[in-house]
Amino acid sequence: MFGSARLRRALSALLLPVLAGTALAAPPAAAAPPPTSGFEKVKLDGGLSMGEPIELSVLPDGKVLYINRGTSAGGGQVRLYNPATQTTTVALTVQLDARFEDGLIGITLHPQFATNRWVFLFYSPKVTPLVNRISRFTFNPTTNVLDPASEDMIIEWPTERDLCCHSAGSMSWDTNGNLYFAVGDNTNSGGDSAGMAPIDERTSRNPQYDAQRTSGNTNDLRGKINRIHPENNGTYTIPAGNLFPQGTAQTKPEIYIMGVRNPYRIWVDKKANNTLYWGEVGPDAGATIPNRGPAAYDEFNRATAPGNYGWPYCGGPNVAYNDWDFAANAPRGWFPCGGSTGPVNNSPRNTGQQQLPPTKASTVWEQHGGSVQWPALDNPGGCGSPNHTEVYHYDATLVSDVKWPQYYDNKWLISEYCRNWIKEVQFDNGNPSTGNPTIIEPVLAGMNLVHPIDMEFGPDGSLYLLEYGSGYFSGAADAGLYKINYVQGGRSPIAQATSNVNNGLAPLAVTFSSAGSSDPDGETITYAWDFDNNGTTDSTAANPSFTYTTVGDKRARLTVRDPGGRTGTVVLPIVVGNNRPVVTLNGIPAGGMYSWSENLNLTASATDAQDGTIACGSVIIRAALGHQEHAHEEGEGTGCGSSFNTGPIHAGLDAVQFFVLRGSYTDRGATGTVPLTGEREITVWPKQWQAEHYVTLNGPRVVDQAAAEGGKRLGDIQGGEWVRHHAVSLKGITSVKARVSSANAGGTLSFRYDSPTGPEVARLTVGNTGGWDNYTEVTGPVTKPDDNTHDLYLVFNGTGTLYDVDSYTFIGPGVSVPGTGNPGSDLAQGKPVTASSTEAGANVAANAVDGNSATRWSSLYADPQWIQVDLGASYAINRVRLNWEAAYGRAYQVQTSPNGTTWTNIFSTTTGDGGVDDLTVSGTGRYLRVNGTQRALTQYGYSLWDLNVYGTPAGGSALLSQGRPVTASSTEAGANVAANAVDGNTATRWSSLYADPQWIYVDLGSTRSINRVRLNWEAAYGRAYQIQTSPNATTWTDVYTTTTSDGGIDDLTVSGSGRYVRINGTQRALTQYGYSLWEFEVYGT
Repeated sequence: MFGSARLRRALSALLLPVLAGTALAAPPAAAAPPPTSGFEKVKLDGGLSMGEPIELSVLPDGKVLYINRGTSAGGGQVRLYNPATQTTTVALTVQLDARFEDGLIGITLHPQFATNRWVFLFYSPKVTPLVNRISRFTFNPTTNVLDPASEDMIIEWPTERDLCCHSAGSMSWDTNGNLYFAVGDNTNSGGDSAGMAPIDERTSRNPQYDAQRTSGNTNDLRGKINRIHPENNGTYTIPAGNLFPQGTAQTKPEIYIMGVRNPYRIWVDKKANNTLYWGEVGPDAGATIPNRGPAAYDEFNRATAPGNYGWPYCGGPNVAYNDWDFAANAPRGWFPCGGSTGPVNNSPRNTGQQQLPPTKASTVWEQHGGSVQWPALDNPGGCGSPNHTEVYHYDATLVSDVKWPQYYDNKWLISEYCRNWIKEVQFDNGNPSTGNPTIIEPVLAGMNLVHPIDMEFGPDGSLYLLEYGSGYFSGAADAGLYKINYVQGGRSPIAQATSNVNNGLAPLAVTFSSAGSSDPDGETITYAWDFDNNGTTDSTAANPSFTYTTVGDKRARLTVRDPGGRTGTVVLPIVVGNNRPVVTLNGIPAGGMYSWSENLNLTASATDAQDGTIACGSVIIRAALGHQEHAHEEGEGTGCGSSFNTGPIHAGLDAVQFFVLRGSYTDRGATGTVPLTGEREITVWPKQWQAEHYVTLNGPRVVDQAAAEGGKRLGDIQGGEWVRHHAVSLKGITSVKARVSSANAGGTLSFRYDSPTGPEVARLTVGNTGGWDNYTEVTGPVTKPDDNTHDLYLVFNGTGTLYDVDSYTFIGPGVSVPGTGNPGSDLAQGKPVTASSTEAGANVAANAVDGNSATRWSSLYADPQWIQVDLGASYAINRVRLNWEAAYGRAYQVQTSPNGTTWTNIFSTTTGDGGVDDLTVSGTGRYLRVNGTQRALTQYGYSLWDLNVYGTPAGGSALLSQGRPVTASSTEAGANVAANAVDGNTATRWSSLYADPQWIYVDLGSTRSINRVRLNWEAAYGRAYQIQTSPNATTWTDVYTTTTSDGGIDDLTVSGSGRYVRINGTQRALTQYGYSLWEFEVYGT
């Protein structure tokens, strides 16, 4: 229902401290922009073979170099498109540590490339200690390759890869030969930051939750745009005029711009006094939090001088964040933004100056929920991801029939990855370098863009565009490299081609199709097929067939031509003599439901007709946290068994979040052919889902309402209407609940598979809740026909206007498991480790247990050798995983010990074959040792990337609390009763009233010896609490106490006895809520 109360928009808004603003004028545009019909989008390259496209550089002769980010297993590629041959080849492959957003992430040509042939790459080498690096390579114009032996490392700096995200990587040059390079803040936006400023100073937390160590640190190159002058001898010098003069204490002289988060694309205007422009991806807060900070800003910025652009203290137009005390979960006061004095960085991780320079405001900005000042940037809306920015300079003397028109001369063009647009920013004085922005207009309105990730104007005045496509941290069929030409004499036709098969053994019969090929001017086109790309026309049919009789990497080319002689072309790769591997993911169905801070455990296998049996360690599994329309890579494992923790919720409930899991295997190729990669990808979803995050909407409207989760809900729902959810599997789901409201009689809410009239899997009855803004939760059981993947429809039944739906939550274990056990948390990670020897260099024993598969331990070149880890307590060990480097153990034993002196074999082999040995074992001990007795490669020692140990506390410990009687000091109104904490269901919870102290205890039925307590906290966790035992529920004895808990899962080793076990909370982490536990588990005998 939309009565006046429901339509009324709040007129009051939080006024955050804004100490600097922008005067906005709005004169009319001088002329209408050229119509999109005057431009053509010509495809140069595309498809999965591109990899994960990141950035491009156009050579003076029209060739295009572009990079893909690559993988840790396969490296990253510099690829070259040659317009003369209309083909793409690999110019260089770089080995990488490509975890999270690192990899091969930046490319630029030296200003004198025409004579020196130098290409600069920004990448993440597979070395220890961890660094990011910029190196110079020499391009060979005869062979069209970059010589790997020509590498000159220009600069490198330390980085961290424990958590995601923000690497940036873009580079640009000014007229003085200075190189600008952008480095992201290397900081995670999750944890307790709530999408606001990540300034968690608690020393118990991972440093990557604190951007003050990077963006706010004057002595660190991360979170900066740096400026250096590369010298011809491979060194660099510092140009005058950077932010800190060379020699200034506690600073890096390379810094030009500080206080940036993820400056994803930068560009220097060499024709306008070297003005620097950049697009900066902002944080994740979907709405303003009154005592904490603003809804997130995404920024397009300009700088004509060095400066501090505020992050993580200020955002957008110099709007302040509160200096949040994460230990007390309370504000300290607003940071100074926009004044004459900058913020003070007193983080314990700050290695630079504490007093920072004054902060500067963004030029134009998006804002989650809508930019009041620049609404044109939020049309269309969606996630924000500013990308490339560039000022177009029209050259009247350039002879080119594709150069962009004079209308765009001196216009600032900006692009958006998530929102799929290019726009122009106009200025009051017509000068982007000095003027005030006034009007923002669309560019190429109506042209289909699929996540533009980079663009630049080439020497012919055409816009070269790289599109990422619809993949997540991977290649995509719709990724592409394009030219966008301005044409007056007619546009080129568009060629599209598909085939029924693209790999197989000879003879290989292939049916081709030109469906989708067209002429944008409506003219008739003709077809010319060259099946083996040898320059001859083999067929002029629209949809021909051809049989390949010889093996090889064939390239079938379709050229379409209009009556005026303009052409379009596309190439299809056809591999004859090799079959693409088939990859299977096991353990988790597509569309499964998970809980936050739990593990997704899966295996993968591959079959290949030519390779025979494929070791599970050769199959790679990668996981990424999806956020709106992009994803952040979270980790990598093997098909033998991989476990990925979903972590705390990454952003607010307004954001669409999910996990993408992908298995891949690249075969060895076959004689006369090339290797092929097989992949299998699935998406899994959190159990809690916002109703407004539909896929298809049939009837209802999205309503803004402050008390709704994420600030929105579905409203004006009439009987017979429906919405479609993503495809889901209800494996492990037993019931569903919905948060609803109604001022009318209500109706029923039906969950159905496959169509609005498909099988019903759940039905909820919604009554009058007392008002449209008065929410309640209704719950019903799930009855499903299978655990397969189905489209899920919500069908609304009743008469008239029924009810509003805010969210729905699926209840039951789903497809995730708590983060302990087997598989689960690695008992060895970060524990003390010793070894018989260490090879000279950085390959120390601790590398084997650091959780980083790019670092390793290596021994001296002799037998025997050993490495052992102290687990800190005795464990029943059930799994050991060894990730060998090439120098693996042929014969070795896995041993346990109670004291590090006497050893018992729990596994032994004399036929080890390297790769990943994922071993099921049975043994008990505090110490675990790998004892190598025969090396596989006698010219080396033993070398391990990872030594992982899994198990449970020793002593016959059993779960004692599940299903036992439980009592609590209070229960929040609703369904969150105390029994939920011991029901074994991680989707139900107990929550208390909003006050201190609170307690919950469980009756174990008789006196038990207690050795472990595991608390799975919801977001409202206990900062200070005690674990207590009692014989009578009256007198209590502390067995554990803390005042610094950080939520998530507290898995505690304790020692005590009693019939009753109590959690006694004395300080809440979130004072606006109570205490909330998903599960309270007590173990013992």
